[in-house]
Amino acid sequence: MSAPFSDSTSEPNALIKPAVTGDTLVAAAPLDFSGSSLFFPENSSAPRTNAPIDSPQSAPEAAALSDALCAKISPVSFGDRVFLLPTEADAWRSAVEMVRRYHRLVGRPKRRRFIVCVGPADGTESLPPGLEGDDEIILLRTDDHAAVQAEVDVTTAGILIAPVRTRAGFEVVPGSVLARLRETADEYGLMLGFDETFCGLGRSGMLWAHEWTGVTPDLMVAGHGPADAPPLAALVVTQRLARGALGGSALADGAALLAGHALVDALSTPGFQERVQNRSWYLEDQLSALFYRRRAAFTALDGLGLMQALTLTGDAEPIRAKLAAHGLLTRAMGSVLGLFPPLTVEESDIDAAVSCIEMICAQEER
Repeated sequence: MSAPFSDSTSEPNALIKPAVTGDTLVAAAPLDFSGSSLFFPENSSAPRTNAPIDSPQSAPEAAALSDALCAKISPVSFGDRVFLLPTEADAWRSAVEMVRRYHRLVGRPKRRRFIVCVGPADGTESLPPGLEGDDEIILLRTDDHAAVQAEVDVTTAGILIAPVRTRAGFEVVPGSVLARLRETADEYGLMLGFDETFCGLGRSGMLWAHEWTGVTPDLMVAGHGPADAPPLAALVVTQRLARGALGGSALADGAALLAGHALVDALSTPGFQERVQNRSWYLEDQLSALFYRRRAAFTALDGLGLMQALTLTGDAEPIRAKLAAHGLLTRAMGSVLGLFPPLTVEESDIDAAVSCIEMICAQEER
């Protein structure tokens, strides 16, 4: 359940005029490739749900709706148990405390420390929401296997990492790195957690980004933040780790639960994920052609599924602002220009986006 990171410095602006190339409109309305939504609101293939139409009016109704959504998520994930919470911060706090409680239950009460692998970020990377101020959680700015193992001691409870990093920049973490972390976690009796709050639920071309690597975590956090409903976060865990769960967690909002049902129903529709993969390949092909046509503007192209990133020779914010003024919403992450279209993107939308970028590049080269 995917939502944009709250620490982005380049959130898209509203009320943006469409771009014009000659006499041709690039888009009749702003094209949102910023990752702020999983679906175009006006798209006819927007999610539908078989959940009750009316929001639940009582706690038992909301609990039943939550249980039904958990029952939909669990079979399409590695997890045995799913916990739904109001925010991503709630999910991360619950995840950390669940791991710590699990270690206490099995006789390892000293294991409270977490290693968050953010890689060689530019220094702006931060802890997941809700974990700020926890002195027993550290950031590790390298993926070097020896460095990770050097940080592990008798107080270490788990390791957290995002399979695709999009906070301070853009990086698809190699499967070999995730596999080594899995080996380290198994060797030392740690819990391995994946942050799929952005890369999960279809953006990678598969339902979960880690599925491309074949590496399975012990816990995963995903989140959904639709424009017309409150946010919703999911904490997915194995049965073993669920032993550390505490009762009485905050119940997610009824409207958020209905939106979650709609999302999972859409993602489970036969052929939907294949369509996303086809659009992913088309986007990658079009950006690859653009990259080679405009080598003076870009130094690298990287991506996975409907998460693609062009690296510029300088700061990406100026080009992001120019694209936004012409009706294309993207995300600037340092020198990286991120293009994260909704899952319902059409080939014509991709063509319009690439044409807009090409137009700005041509203006820059004059």
